Amino acid sequence: MGSRFVRPETVKLDLSNGDWILIKKRLSSGEQRDAFSRAYVQGEDGKFVVHPGRIGLSMVSAYLIDWSLTDTSGEQVVIRGESTAIVEQMLNGLGTEDFDEIRIAIDAHEQRMVAEREAQKKTRSGVTASSAISALPSDAAGVLTT
Repeated sequence: MGSRFVRPETVKLDLSNGDWILIKKRLSSGEQRDAFSRAYVQGEDGKFVVHPGRIGLSMVSAYLIDWSLTDTSGEQVVIRGESTAIVEQMLNGLGTEDFDEIRIAIDAHEQRMVAEREAQKKTRSGVTASSAISALPSDAAGVLTT
């Protein structure tokens, strides 16, 4: 059985117009909790509620490592190594369709990873073969005739 820890692997996803994004293959439990916590806001009653506008943003910023996107002068916008707040600021500066393209690409990747893990679980947790145990010694020898 392999390690239960998330390895720091990356995946490059192609976007339209020759652009690409580099994302984490999987999020660790801590990265996923951080993303979920950024999707919540405190309501007037003091309770935390999910802010619908932050769900996609928090997950995209959790996965996103780098990209090929450029600014209006053609210079690549650097996000590698930047804080989550800076990455989210850059994402907020994108056009709606461009952000959606990135979000949809990451959502599709996430669904592929879920399917892959489910398939692995089925092969790992399948029925294990064990030797047959006979109830009676005569069963092992075959049919009894009397």
